[in-house]
Amino acid sequence: MREAPSRGRFGVLGTTLSIAAGVGIASLSTYFWIPFLPLYAKELGARNEANAVFWVAVGSTTLGLGRVISGPAWGLAADRFGRKLMFVRALFFASITTLILIFAREPWHIAVAFACQGLFSGYIPAAVALTTVSVPDTQMSRSLGIVNGAQYLGSTVGPAIGAGLAVLFDYRGAIIAASIMPALAALVVLWVVPPDGVRRTATVETASVDAKGRPLWRTLSAQFYLAIFLYFLIFALNQLVRLLTPIALQDITGHEDVAGSTGLAFTLGGVASVAGVALVGQGFVGTGRLRTSLIIGSAVAGVAHLLLAGAQGVPMFVVGFSLISLVQAMMLPATNTLIATNVPRDRRGTGFGLAGSAQAAAFLVGPMGAAGFAAVSLALGFVVIGVLFGALALLLLATLREPTIED
Repeated sequence: MREAPSRGRFGVLGTTLSIAAGVGIASLSTYFWIPFLPLYAKELGARNEANAVFWVAVGSTTLGLGRVISGPAWGLAADRFGRKLMFVRALFFASITTLILIFAREPWHIAVAFACQGLFSGYIPAAVALTTVSVPDTQMSRSLGIVNGAQYLGSTVGPAIGAGLAVLFDYRGAIIAASIMPALAALVVLWVVPPDGVRRTATVETASVDAKGRPLWRTLSAQFYLAIFLYFLIFALNQLVRLLTPIALQDITGHEDVAGSTGLAFTLGGVASVAGVALVGQGFVGTGRLRTSLIIGSAVAGVAHLLLAGAQGVPMFVVGFSLISLVQAMMLPATNTLIATNVPRDRRGTGFGLAGSAQAAAFLVGPMGAAGFAAVSLALGFVVIGVLFGALALLLLATLREPTIED
């Protein structure tokens, strides 16, 4: 029996906006403290800058591994107990695990906090899964665009607010503020978002298999795994480029102090990301256009990376970086819609649990790729990424089918 979306007290738009508010607030609060973690590690006793960055890197790795491991399990729990419940759980755990940083006394405590976040939080896949079962499929892409737009807006504005809080109240004060906000967002979701209609008669065992007893992963289509591959590639290559950007700007300018140009690139990239989901995505990406938007987006991303490879000045590099941010942000809601439409509605928690693991794996692979290209050639790295996106466009042209969207 197919689950039907519940409209709730505020309708589809109100439900979408409340989920987006939860994501945006949690993303905003996360970026209060992420940018200054190396400085916080030094305050906790790191011997030098390299040692501080080392512990932050260890923390990022443990976070990624935790999400790779826990993603499918939390997705399965969402299908068993409810996607709303899992989103609220993830938000509350985002608050709880951030509190660990407040009580940190040694640099390695950062890695502990990150590991706990990886294992117990992960609110983005939970929010996306909840959105896909809370709105009609015909409105899914636009609703996902709003949710992803809130995520990008939070990550764009968060560092500036966090910096102000750190100046006024020191690092721990900023972290305390960050730990409170996801819990407040969870309360909003609890009040506004309707239950997602999960059938509680299923057991954990039957939730993970089909009527013939086959594991869910064996019953999913090639289109689903194509969407998961696309999801992984978007995040991995985005992470790679973001890590290479400061080094590339040093090569372009010829000096090491590129804080201003790097900040400009990331700020405009954040604005472009919001525009990608809020303007381009809302106006172009929708029913009947998912395949076209993903093919065009991959092709444009390929060209934009070639612009980075040939950039001779900061303005050209920033333009290319912003274009990449816009296009990839536009592609994300379409990719999420593609994942959702290739999974039964009552198994979308599991589907996005797998997507969350793919995203976490991307955050592990991206830095390794960045390190490799930094050691060989940055220009070659951007060319390779451009070629990969071009190949992806051809792959999607040959194999991707426009999904059937039902009311």
